Amino acid sequence: MSYPFQTAETPVWDPALRVGQVYLGQAQSVAEVVGTASGLTPLRNGSCDLDPTTFTTFVDRLLQFYNEGRHPTLSQLLRGVLLVSLVLLERAGAPRPPAGSEVIDALLAEAAALEPTMPV
Repeated sequence: MSYPFQTAETPVWDPALRVGQVYLGQAQSVAEVVGTASGLTPLRNGSCDLDPTTFTTFVDRLLQFYNEGRHPTLSQLLRGVLLVSLVLLERAGAPRPPAGSEVIDALLAEAAALEPTMPV
């Protein structure tokens, strides 16, 4: 059993049920912390809609919050959500964060390495 994520037009990720549920729960919690909506809407049919515009804002805020480095443990907790979110952002056709900073370049490289492990 899986937990598919999709935009209105495109499937972006089809993880195992528990993997999808954990990511969704973490993303929703992180959205509260960073003060924005996640852009993820769970559906009754066991899938999740991803709104690219709202999700882009979420990822931008999450990156900003992560870069502020408020607490080392918090940074590690945010890292997993951020890496998966960067992969989903690209698959949804949304603009990637601009490269240039050492931290963002490293995150984009890690997300690129993670991408092949995330089935569509």
